[in-house]
Amino acid sequence: MTHYNTPMPDRPYNLAIETSGKSGSVTLGNSDILIDTAQLPHKRRHNVELLPTIDALCKQHNLTPNHIGHVYVSLGPGSFTGLRVGITTAKMLALASNIKLFGIPTLDVLAQNAPPDTQHVAVCLNLKHNTVHSAAYQRDNDTWSVVVQPQLRTMTELLETSPRPISIIGDPLPQLPDELAQDVTILDPSYSVGQSPAVWHLGRLAAKSRNPDDPMTLAPLYIREPEAVELWNRRYGENK
Repeated sequence: MTHYNTPMPDRPYNLAIETSGKSGSVTLGNSDILIDTAQLPHKRRHNVELLPTIDALCKQHNLTPNHIGHVYVSLGPGSFTGLRVGITTAKMLALASNIKLFGIPTLDVLAQNAPPDTQHVAVCLNLKHNTVHSAAYQRDNDTWSVVVQPQLRTMTELLETSPRPISIIGDPLPQLPDELAQDVTILDPSYSVGQSPAVWHLGRLAAKSRNPDDPMTLAPLYIREPEAVELWNRRYGENK
């Protein structure tokens, strides 16, 4: 790994948060050195376990928020509640302790899960009405470059524009059109679980290439309205 000068030499530690899915994790680093990762103990309990997990991880390494210069957080799409908890926690840390904040799209995070021999990968999230929020990536040395931009689309639209051969990450996925399924590998659903070390890796790259995000305006990437909102609009929208 190439080592760079830390952007905040007096506060070299950094923290990555991944809560976009059922499972959550946090990663602690010092400049470009990954130190440790802690998994949240239970699935779907981010709201009660995230802060204690961060606190325990920092105490294990004799750190306080005042030692941390950057926080990186997975932005979604993903779990409505998980994203809200993770991003709110990251924003709170940034505002309370003057920590620089960087949001990382979850599609980019999941692309990091692709096996090392994969040249092209597509990540598909938020299946509904036969469409997915998707993007395709190409491996350039040790990084992934976007070759099909993220947007809501059908699998046909994705595969018609993606390079081949290609592996696909997603759970669940719609049925692939038979005429476009050649040279397509569906990866195991375990590849669709975001990991905080990937958020940390992308966060380090972001910190060297762009300005921090504004903690007052950073928001989750909710691609669709929550089901409760859609149901309300269907029931009462016409009567407004």
